[in-house]
Amino acid sequence: MKLPIQHERLNRTLERVFLRLEDLLLILRKYLLTGILVLVPMAVTIYIMYFLFQLTDGFLGVAVSRAIGYRIPGMGLFLTMMFFIIAGVIAQNYVGRRILSGIEGSLEAIPVVRSLYNGIKQVADVVVQKNRGEFKRVVMVEYPKEHSWTLGFVTNDFLVPIQSDLIDCHKMATVFVPTTPNPTSGFLLIIEKDRILDTNMDIEDAMKIVISGGLVQPGRISEKVEEAKIDDSTIPH
Repeated sequence: MKLPIQHERLNRTLERVFLRLEDLLLILRKYLLTGILVLVPMAVTIYIMYFLFQLTDGFLGVAVSRAIGYRIPGMGLFLTMMFFIIAGVIAQNYVGRRILSGIEGSLEAIPVVRSLYNGIKQVADVVVQKNRGEFKRVVMVEYPKEHSWTLGFVTNDFLVPIQSDLIDCHKMATVFVPTTPNPTSGFLLIIEKDRILDTNMDIEDAMKIVISGGLVQPGRISEKVEEAKIDDSTIPH
């Protein structure tokens, strides 16, 4: 009778060992994923910042190092910034605006260059948020079908005249709907204003949701939802 009892004890011991190993693997997996989520964005950000520093510092840094005989880290970046500042100062006065208008007119006279220049200029205007008021609005629209909602950003009122009585252009707006997980691409919707639902989200919170595919729900959004639930459930006295 001792042999079956010993086998039973051995089986229980092995079962406990395997369970502990499984728990240990789960813990290690959790730590591994946590480490990836913490370090990968940090490392990518540092790498991009280093790459941009090397790129901007290399514009004028090489010429300066050749002129004085040794390299000064950051000098190229400083001179590049000063170059942009001087260009901005020139563009703000009357003579500078006339010169820039002449250069822009020359560029727009060349067919291929005109399309390239206008596209880059429009992207730059969006990046620096030249049109801040409307681009900051985060909305929800029914897309791509009815009863299916998506996040979008109102960019402007649609003011292009339309030769049709079916659509009132004064009641339309342009909405940019970003794609997941790459919000730099997306779709442009021209939609009636009364079919647009405004939200309480800011653009950063909306981008977090878009980039994560809905996995990341910013804390401020959750708090606002909870507060709204509490307000709705409160019985007025």
